[in-house]
Amino acid sequence: MKKEKEYYVLCTPLYSWDGKRLFWDELLHEQWKLITNKLEDAGIEVFIALRDLPQSKSGSWLREKEFDIIEKSKGVIVLLGNTPGIYAESGYAKGVGKSLFGVRTERFGDFGEKVQDWMESMYTKVFETPEELINFLK
Repeated sequence: MKKEKEYYVLCTPLYSWDGKRLFWDELLHEQWKLITNKLEDAGIEVFIALRDLPQSKSGSWLREKEFDIIEKSKGVIVLLGNTPGIYAESGYAKGVGKSLFGVRTERFGDFGEKVQDWMESMYTKVFETPEELINFLK
């Protein structure tokens, strides 16, 4: 029987919240590409729904597929930002008992300290940099 490769699901915000609306955030877009490259260069397999699933499918199909992939993963890595979308995956991963790792992004500081502490409390471990995460996972 062929063993499947172990992988982590990477959840990343691409939009930020300015208090009134969500907007496309070029900084976060560049950050997730950089972090993805660092993880993959270090030999850590990652699955990213935005990159690895056909985005032409319906939202419900994408959600179901992503949740299925989370269940089969070794754990979930979340790039912590100031947008609500990534926290649905975090809650699901926590609910099915997956290891949940956070990496702070520049936008995570947009939340107040109390909110940051509350959000970080659900993660197995939170890292300041992708390098800290990579060293931990290796």
